[in-house]
Amino acid sequence: MDFLDPKKKRAYHIRLIVGYILVAIVIGLGTVIIVYGASGYGINTKTGQIVQNGLLFVDSQPGGAEIFLNGKDRNTTTSARLVLPSGDYKLDLKKDGYRPWGRSFTLNEQSIARYVYPFLFPVKPLTANLKAYESPPVLITQSPDRRWLLVENNAASAKTVVFDQVDTTTLDQTTPDETSVSIPEDLLSNYSSGSVLSEVEWSTDNNNVLLKHNYDGGSEFIVFNRAHPDQSFNVNSLLGINPSQVSLFDKKVDQLYIYDQAEGTLQLADISQKKLEPVLLRHVLAFKPYAKNIITYISDDGEPAGLVKAEIRDNGKNYKLNEFSAGSTYLIDAAQFQSDFYYAVGSDTSSSIYIYKNPEDNIRDPSIGKAIPTTGLHDPGAIKLKFSENTRFIGVENGQVFAVYDLETQSSYQYQLSNQLAAGADWMDGHRFIGQSDGNVLVMDYDGTNKQLVAPTTLSEGGFFSRDYKHLLTVTSASDGSAVLQDVDMRAGADLPKGKQ
Repeated sequence: MDFLDPKKKRAYHIRLIVGYILVAIVIGLGTVIIVYGASGYGINTKTGQIVQNGLLFVDSQPGGAEIFLNGKDRNTTTSARLVLPSGDYKLDLKKDGYRPWGRSFTLNEQSIARYVYPFLFPVKPLTANLKAYESPPVLITQSPDRRWLLVENNAASAKTVVFDQVDTTTLDQTTPDETSVSIPEDLLSNYSSGSVLSEVEWSTDNNNVLLKHNYDGGSEFIVFNRAHPDQSFNVNSLLGINPSQVSLFDKKVDQLYIYDQAEGTLQLADISQKKLEPVLLRHVLAFKPYAKNIITYISDDGEPAGLVKAEIRDNGKNYKLNEFSAGSTYLIDAAQFQSDFYYAVGSDTSSSIYIYKNPEDNIRDPSIGKAIPTTGLHDPGAIKLKFSENTRFIGVENGQVFAVYDLETQSSYQYQLSNQLAAGADWMDGHRFIGQSDGNVLVMDYDGTNKQLVAPTTLSEGGFFSRDYKHLLTVTSASDGSAVLQDVDMRAGADLPKGKQ
């Protein structure tokens, strides 16, 4: 029997040991390959050399765009995950019926690059007229969820403000939903054809909007409820005050911040009780509330002539950020990004807009004892400051000059537009600006790249997108001076509904 034969038994054990060794070698090599692969290493199949890779994520709206890197088709479409050798790349996205999108970038060793935000605009957008107006609407405002668009529609003899209310979620219907809602007549003082309403801010309930009414002889603030107009109220009349500025507390209408510029005071108003609370802050030159208990404000209290200070009031305690030159315009904003709090402050005369990350941590630390800016955006004379919708970017603007800070990558961008803007630009979403240039809607990425002139418009703000970004609503003019509310479809080719293809 073989198992009793010593020679065969020894040979069997040798083969077994050799097999174990080979298996161990394979497992060891496999482990090394996996570990090195996970660390970003790879093998150049042409040279056999070991290289370090990076990871690239690419997506787009709409999806299905072809991906090109350094001019070569990668034979894949968005969304995609690509493992690439470190180096410099030119990324291009192309799709039939749409304008191309492109960007140059450097992929470092063991790094991750994410370009999941590209927006592709149609080459020739389809348009549809929704409603004609005798003259361009003075006020057009949109709810935070982008579902409701209110378009002021007033005849010269109107006794109050009438809004056409468009439901943007129904724009693909043959007849989109549109209703008319009016501000109650007794809410507006001295309303006439010379009256002008402007948007202050919306509540997060997407029903209430705070409006400012300027009329011959004064101004007042109105909270208008688009869903239940009878629940609207006049802030001035309700509280018996004449404030310089009103802001929502925590983006709701049950409490309001009331600012008196002449007195320099900031108070809270309880709307249900119809009363003002005691003064919160004095010597206030400008302020910006955030969430429930945070106020960023500018004050000259105790400061030398020509200087002001920026402070945070958080849960009743004040923290000084910095001091800088007094100006005619103060730029203040605050937001939370990836669980960190960021503040940006400056003036139109300060050398920079200073950005702080969790400044209270440094102020409370006995070894530091003061706020230390994370960075500064140099844009002298800046008149506009705002976080993007996803709070990742801080944008500062002075006419044609933009300065942007990316909180995620800690990168700064500064550029000057060659396109003349009608009235500045605002954030279209988390990554793009929108405005009007030379009678067209202008959209561009946060760093000024991928500029697109999308469609004609008379609106200084460019236009308003539906919540799914498949429709752009804007206003165009006719030769007789009339105006048309227009729906510009952002889809093309196979992405269009069957009736439009």
